[in-house]
Amino acid sequence: MENNYQLSRIHNYIHGLMSKEEMFQLEKEALEDPFLQDAIDGYRLQNGVDARQLSLLQQRLNRRVENTIATRHAQYYTWQRLAVGAAAGVLFVVLLALLYFKHFNGKAERTTDVTLSEPENLVTIEPLLDGGDATPLGGWKAFEHYLNNQLKDTGIGGTIIVNFTIGQDGLPAQIQAEGTPAQALVEETIRLLRSGAKWQGTKGRLKITFPLKEMKDPAQSNIIKPPHCFGIEKS
Repeated sequence: MENNYQLSRIHNYIHGLMSKEEMFQLEKEALEDPFLQDAIDGYRLQNGVDARQLSLLQQRLNRRVENTIATRHAQYYTWQRLAVGAAAGVLFVVLLALLYFKHFNGKAERTTDVTLSEPENLVTIEPLLDGGDATPLGGWKAFEHYLNNQLKDTGIGGTIIVNFTIGQDGLPAQIQAEGTPAQALVEETIRLLRSGAKWQGTKGRLKITFPLKEMKDPAQSNIIKPPHCFGIEKS
C-alpha cells in the first residue's frame, strides 16, 4: 500500500461511488493490509463519520502504513545482508578447499630435483684447432664418454698431446706423441684412438689428460708397521 491512503476512498467504496477498477484495486489492497480491511468494515458499520473522526482515522491509518513499510524494508535489508553473508561464506570455504588440495594434498606429485655431481678423475680432451680439422663422428661429448668407459687402469696418469691423420677407414692413423710422455700412456692413447669411433676431416691434434688412478691391488701396497714405543713386539 501507499503511504497516503485517503479515507475518502473508503467512503466512495462503501457508497458505490467508485468505478469497478478502483473498487478492485482497493479490495486488493485490503487483502494485503488487514488494518485497511478493518477500517472498511468499521466504516460500513458506522455508516458514516464526521470530519474529526475521519481525520483521526486517517492519521492512524497513515501510521500503520508507515510502520508496515518500515517493517518490510527492515526485513528486506536483513535478508539481503544474510544472502551476502552466506555467499561470502561459501566463497571462503571454496577458497580454503582449493588451498588445501594445492598445498597439502599434492605430496605424491612433488618431485625433488637432484643434481648429480660429476665423478672425479675423468679423462678430459681438448681439441687443438691449430693442428687440423678432424672431429669424431657423434661429437666430442660422446668421444669423451667413450674414453672414460674404455680406459684401462694402468696406474699411470698425465697429459699427452698427439698428432694424427685420418686414414681411409675413418680412424686415426700415424699417431705421434709430442714430447716424452710415458710409453704406457702413449700405448693407451693409440689403443683408445684406434678402437673408438670414426672421424671426419684430414688430420687432428688432441690434448688428453688421463687421471692418476690408485692401484687397487693390496699386494702392491707395502704397509710398514712402526715399532712399539716401549720396545719391539714379540713375533
